[in-house]
Amino acid sequence: MAAAATSCFVVVLALCLLVSMALMAGHYYGRAELVAGPGCSRLVRANPLFVQDITVRAAEEEGSGASGLVLYGLAEIPGLLDDVPAVWSEARRVVLPANSHKEWVYFLNSGSQIEVNCSVEPGTGLTNPLRITIAQAGKVGFTQWSEEPSVHGTGAVRQSINSSDDYYVTVSNLRDQDTTVTLDFRISAVLYNTSGAEYACSPSPGSSGCTYRLPILGENVAVLSSGLKQGVKVELSYGPRWIVYFVGSAILAVSLLLLYEVLSVLLGFCCAVVADQRTTTATTTASLLECKEEEEGGSRGSSFESVSSHDGEAGDEEEGRRLCVVCCDARRDCFFMPCGHSATCHACGTKIVEGDASCCPFCRRKLKKVRR
Repeated sequence: MAAAATSCFVVVLALCLLVSMALMAGHYYGRAELVAGPGCSRLVRANPLFVQDITVRAAEEEGSGASGLVLYGLAEIPGLLDDVPAVWSEARRVVLPANSHKEWVYFLNSGSQIEVNCSVEPGTGLTNPLRITIAQAGKVGFTQWSEEPSVHGTGAVRQSINSSDDYYVTVSNLRDQDTTVTLDFRISAVLYNTSGAEYACSPSPGSSGCTYRLPILGENVAVLSSGLKQGVKVELSYGPRWIVYFVGSAILAVSLLLLYEVLSVLLGFCCAVVADQRTTTATTTASLLECKEEEEGGSRGSSFESVSSHDGEAGDEEEGRRLCVVCCDARRDCFFMPCGHSATCHACGTKIVEGDASCCPFCRRKLKKVRR
């Protein structure tokens, strides 16, 4: 039993560790690659009970650290600077191949605004060759994208941001010819107030990055901010708090083991009760059906005394009790040997002795013969 319990404990503990590592490497606390576009101010939150640190690395292909990428660490969630938005403009000249599109991604907080003006170079001779759309990253279906602000051909599209998320600005060429288009972006972005940050680090491309350690108690958060000049690709990763996973896995394994032991005891008790009832029933049935063998040392004289005793008492019994216990019609006119009991008529007694289970109806002893 001890060996089985130990094996069960080891298996459960290994399973809990595997589940914990799968959670750590999964969707919630796995690595994520994202684009910190111009004017990005992204709030990064993690459960400090399971996450020990937040690390940000800049992609090497971005060149120098002039992108203005900074990782801030704060003891509480900062507020948004609604009254002082960051405003900047971008001008882009894009050549779109036939039946293709180009997109740009911006992370914008709630309260921001974006406006895109589009113009096609003169001389293209195309009617409504373009479609410009501003769509939230969480909307992936064509139906949802078609509901977003858009414009066909030359014109402007505007959108006010109601929820913080990545937003895509896409320009699609709907014709079978290459098209040259000029885009003017005007963005008013609401940024987080990082003046009270207790940690600030600017990761340079190719380095180990910046790591902000979270205390296990508290509501610490991080803010990833970029400059207004250009976007930068970054890699965001989380460091697991191993001690919590190990202790939690051990507690879960012990709890499951105790539950296993309790269920084993309950099932064993129930099985024991059922087995005891079956044994009692089988013993009672066997004692009723078993024919007693003739005891060694028994004498035929004692059998005749039993007959005489029964015959003497028979004179005092009622007439109904003198009848055969088998047919209940004829009188008792015989006795069995060697027990000496008188219970049947001679015809029924002969049938009992000659049958397979030739036992006395009274004492269940094995019968040898019947006499009148």
